[in-house]
Amino acid sequence: MKNLIKKFNSNESGMAIIMVTTAVAVLTLVLVEFTFETKLNKIRVENQVDRFQAKLNAEAGLRFALAKLKIYKEAWNTLEDNESLKKTVSPSDAEKVVIQPFMYPIPIPASASAQQKSALAEFEKDNLLKGELIVTMSPVTGFLNPNSLRVIKEKTQGNNEDDNSQSDDDGETALKGYQFMEKTFIDTIDEIVKDKITNDEDFAIKYSNINVELLVKELKYYVNNPKDYDEPEKADIDKIYSQADKTPKHAAFESIDELYMLEGWDDTLVNLIKDRLSVHQVSVININEITENQLKVLFPSMTPFQLETFFKYRDGDQELNTDPKEFKDIEDFKKYLTDQIGAIDTSDFDKRIAEFQKSSISLGVAAKLFKVISKGKFGRTGYQLTAFVDLPVKPTPEKEDKNNTTNTNTDKNTTENTDQTNSDNTNNNDDNNSDEDKKNEIKTYLLSPRIVEIRSF
Repeated sequence: MKNLIKKFNSNESGMAIIMVTTAVAVLTLVLVEFTFETKLNKIRVENQVDRFQAKLNAEAGLRFALAKLKIYKEAWNTLEDNESLKKTVSPSDAEKVVIQPFMYPIPIPASASAQQKSALAEFEKDNLLKGELIVTMSPVTGFLNPNSLRVIKEKTQGNNEDDNSQSDDDGETALKGYQFMEKTFIDTIDEIVKDKITNDEDFAIKYSNINVELLVKELKYYVNNPKDYDEPEKADIDKIYSQADKTPKHAAFESIDELYMLEGWDDTLVNLIKDRLSVHQVSVININEITENQLKVLFPSMTPFQLETFFKYRDGDQELNTDPKEFKDIEDFKKYLTDQIGAIDTSDFDKRIAEFQKSSISLGVAAKLFKVISKGKFGRTGYQLTAFVDLPVKPTPEKEDKNNTTNTNTDKNTTENTDQTNSDNTNNNDDNNSDEDKKNEIKTYLLSPRIVEIRSF
């Protein structure tokens, strides 16, 4: 009996040990799970805080870029007003200074002196910025904008007919702004497609017979009002969209991704040229980067010899061992075309520039649209802002022509005894004023920078 009681007691103690061990194991699992969840939530909170700080750093970098562009605007407008200063400093020089990248913390070179190192250390100590920051800026110099294909009709139809009927010496018709952009689109896309066909056999099999002109016509049809688009391809393009049971936008692009909505363009074609286009109005054609086709379209009267001479002057000539020469401003470009090689008359040059200005297109040596990439980092978290910043061109008020009325009034009030020399002087003054007015028409002033598109990553 005693042995039986001992056996029961030993069994009870064994059960107690098992229960205690089980409880400890369960509690351990609960503790591990609780600890894991706690640490996980802590990491999540820390990452959110770090991401918020990284976002603040990126926003600070974008504001820093806007501040630099405000200085760029002031430099641009100052150079437009000061012709003598323009001969020394070019807007392209100001652009090169502005687009210099910025990095924080500022890297200390090995050759830095002790004074420089202490100055950087003091700067970082007083700075409120936490973490890292990298700001890069690049000018958007390409001017292939689908919205530039929109037809702009002038109020006086008679003048349009006269302008369209005017031809140059080679028998080619001078193009309007949107016509120039259409020709540039066709030439550029055709060149890209031909290059791709040459280097990609699969692409060549599928797109060897592609009609680039029809693609551009469809793009033009898509961004224009149907009433403004009256071309032979309209029926074919309408048929494409009616068969797909879709309606074209018939309005300006707001995003470059809208290219995927074109029925005649598949994804392969869009991806091929997407990076060459921009829906933001560049409006400034860089004369130091202009191509031969673009120059030929701008000034159709230029002969092949004049074109060759122009590019040998700008890009240099290896045979003659001449260095490249950049144009400092539009006046420098104008003098070379009109005076040195005689490619175009001064009056014709001014007329062509005025026509393109009506389409918000002008010539220049520096950009007014910039792509800003601001990367903020804090801890292991990063945040990136990609923004397109535009400096709008200040609109010029239309001036009324009062010269005719003033001349008639002065003729009526002029007496017979008026000195002939005085009249000659007034005529010379009028000529000088007209020359100044022409120069003022070429001047381009910029407004404060504004963000036209922003994306976060």
